[in-house]
Amino acid sequence: MLAKNSTHRNCEVAVRTPARSPQDEALFLDAARPYWHPIARSADVGSGEVVGVRLLDEDLALWRSADGTLGLTDDLCAHRGTMLSAGGTVTDEGCIRCPYHAWEYDAEGQCLRIPQVANQALAEKVRIAAYRVVDYAGLVWTCLAQEGEERRGIPVVPEATNPDWWLYAGAPPTWQCQAPRMVENFLDIAHFGVLHSGNFGNPDIEIVDPYRPVTNMEDFSITFNFPYLTRDRWSPPIDGRPATRFVDYEYRAELPFACWIKGAGKDDIGYYTYIAVCPVSAQETKIFWVTSFPNSLVYTGPELDAGFIPFFEEDQRVVEWQRPEWLPLGLGAELQMTFDRIAVAYRTSLADLGFPVLHFPRTRLSQTAASKVKGPTSAAEEMS
Repeated sequence: MLAKNSTHRNCEVAVRTPARSPQDEALFLDAARPYWHPIARSADVGSGEVVGVRLLDEDLALWRSADGTLGLTDDLCAHRGTMLSAGGTVTDEGCIRCPYHAWEYDAEGQCLRIPQVANQALAEKVRIAAYRVVDYAGLVWTCLAQEGEERRGIPVVPEATNPDWWLYAGAPPTWQCQAPRMVENFLDIAHFGVLHSGNFGNPDIEIVDPYRPVTNMEDFSITFNFPYLTRDRWSPPIDGRPATRFVDYEYRAELPFACWIKGAGKDDIGYYTYIAVCPVSAQETKIFWVTSFPNSLVYTGPELDAGFIPFFEEDQRVVEWQRPEWLPLGLGAELQMTFDRIAVAYRTSLADLGFPVLHFPRTRLSQTAASKVKGPTSAAEEMS
């Protein structure tokens, strides 16, 4: 399929979008499996509640017992395949009870009770898959790989354990896109003044000053700093123009699907915006976001929602229509410019981690453009 042509610096760019195969999706889901992912906000799983969640195309039942302990299993009973989250309850002993025949399972997936039979020894032979699950930084996290097979621990949320800071976990939006597409969008610094000019972006700044990300595969990170004269939404206009203030943005990508930004002005401690992306499936993404502030700054949840949700929605309208739908990890499918260094670093790192590199046909440039614009490969080489 050929995506709609667009004009870029007097050149026509046509990106062919190949159909993904079930094998491609399986490769992506398998590559994401040995990592920790958020699946819910901690506040959304109350005591005695059962919540259905979906991760890597698998349905899971999440519950919290009266003592606060979490349990996570496949969302089906071994007896008749009933979804445990569809009316299941939590027992006084912290087990999840099937809503159909009241079979009970503990947090290890072991069946402890089959009420229809007198010989409860039969229950010992019944087990469903269970997964590790923890509360951390206002989110519930899990890793579907077995213990010892994960490639890294839970990505660190800045100031999560600092008593001098407070955290707020906002309501997670769901986008119809591949997880890496969303993460790259969050890291992209060249669209601020274009897409977010009514928010924090400064439309008077078009040139992106040079920056150079640093990749460290040993701790699964990519870091870089980006100073920016942002629009100050909290101050009144000056001479009829929006107020601005200088902010030094510190970026850190926690591979594969988490990242944070620290924004600090000249005379303040700053704040953090953190996102951890849940790959619901190969083509659906749930975005968990957490902000952290020093205790000296006080905002309400509605105030923070009003500040962050609009720019998520602005990004969503663009990202859900990007083509190809999957992030091309091979650098020849799209034009790579010098201000795309973070995108090149992120895509290269995902490929190094074993995420599938689909074979997208090379971007086609018109004869006129070919003589004026460097091709994708040579531009990427210039950035190395």
